[in-house]
Amino acid sequence: STGYDSAQALPAGGAGDSEELAKENAKSTKVLSGKAVLSIAKYDPSTGEIAGVFQSVQPSDTDLGAKVPKDIKIQGLWYAQLQQ
Repeated sequence: STGYDSAQALPAGGAGDSEELAKENAKSTKVLSGKAVLSIAKYDPSTGEIAGVFQSVQPSDTDLGAKVPKDIKIQGLWYAQLQQ
């Protein structure tokens, strides 16, 4: 036959939490801070178009507090059109 003679699961309500599962069950939505820098590379006053580059350093996902965040660096281009 296949299967188990008796099924076992974690006790409901956190009664059987071990030290290693405490971080998984205690959720945290703490806001972490980062930095962003925007630089203007081109501007066309006749059309109002503006473009440049950005760089951001921010903490990674923490899985609601279960993991230690790592610093993530993101770089890219940005574009906007200004209107009066």
